[in-house]
Amino acid sequence: MTSLTLFLCVLFTFTSQVSSNTHDDVKDLLADIFTTNSYNKMVRPTADQTSPLNMFVDLHLVGITDIDEVQEKMTTTASLEVIWVDEYMIWNPVDYNGTSVIYVSQKDIWKPDIALENGFSKLKELGDDFILARIYHDGVVEWRPYDVFNTKCSIDITYFPFDKQTCDIVFGVWMSPLSDVDVELGLEGIVLDAYQSNGEWELLSTSAKSSESLMEGAIVTFSVTVKRKPEYILFNVVLPIIMMSLLSVFVFVLPVDCGEKMGYIMTVYLAFAVFLTIVGESLPVSSTMSLLSVYLIFLLFLGTAVVMITALELRIHYRDNSWKVPMFGKFVVWLSKRLRCKRRTKVSHNENTTDLNLSKSDERTNCKDGTSINREFMGPGVSVELTWPDVTSAIDFLAFWLFLVTDIIATIVIFAEGYVKSNK
Repeated sequence: MTSLTLFLCVLFTFTSQVSSNTHDDVKDLLADIFTTNSYNKMVRPTADQTSPLNMFVDLHLVGITDIDEVQEKMTTTASLEVIWVDEYMIWNPVDYNGTSVIYVSQKDIWKPDIALENGFSKLKELGDDFILARIYHDGVVEWRPYDVFNTKCSIDITYFPFDKQTCDIVFGVWMSPLSDVDVELGLEGIVLDAYQSNGEWELLSTSAKSSESLMEGAIVTFSVTVKRKPEYILFNVVLPIIMMSLLSVFVFVLPVDCGEKMGYIMTVYLAFAVFLTIVGESLPVSSTMSLLSVYLIFLLFLGTAVVMITALELRIHYRDNSWKVPMFGKFVVWLSKRLRCKRRTKVSHNENTTDLNLSKSDERTNCKDGTSINREFMGPGVSVELTWPDVTSAIDFLAFWLFLVTDIIATIVIFAEGYVKSNK
């Protein structure tokens, strides 16, 4: 019984007629469509010319090549999937030995005058002549033009380098009215199956919508929301700026008598100004100031103040001691001594300067570390003798800590606040 069954199966296999479409079947089909039926790509492919042709559009995003903040331009690589029904391309597969799909160059068939409406360059036709359109026997045409799209994008640099950008890619029918061609969103919107990540921008979300208007016609808008990866800016721009700002503060560590104080601060200030110019050229011209621009302007004011104070220090350091130190100078010296918990033992009595050995009965002010300092008033007729170098030394001490603390706090506050607000 088993041998008989096997024999019958082999006999049926060799005697059955195999049916498959050949190139002749495809040639006959193309001849019938383009020659016999006189297919004209200039005619909108609807039997009823009073009804609109519905077209469905999806975007297959391959990658975000670049976002140019200065020119406010986004460059993306993508293919647009456009599907519609061509009623002049319908056939019965049985008549052509099972041929159900054909591939035709896009230049030989009717296609909508869809174009990139917010393009950065001149208006041009999508796709190329070598791109083939897939046509099914029921008249469904699938056209996928692949291109590099340069689109306008309104850049918001408020929280740069922690900024997020939302850019649109807008496609619309250029001349055909809504009564002829209606563009609708496909089932998938933006497809990310072939998406390749960008080293500078992180893709957060995508969205798509379709709209219609009598003035603009049918439009499909694909929106892409990206967030900048700030590591490159932080390490290559922000960190050097912070280091330079700290270097400018350390000018107050140098003694005035070394003679290098002004040369040092001017070198750092000029280097900072050059760096500020370079960074400014990389940002778009906008009335809105970025987070980094605010920080740079703050450091510019800080550096200017450091240069001015340094110049004044040099002016008063070499002043003749015949000029009495004013009350403000005495207050600065007193404040610096209080903060350092030390005071000079150089005093004068009756205009004669002597070194006093303070006795145990002298009044002292205890410091937190266990040391003690003499009180400001040493007794009747005894006063502290101040010189102009004492004043400049006190200014160096106070200015160093004031500018250092201000620089650190401002850096933390500006960037921390910007990072938190950008993530809301």
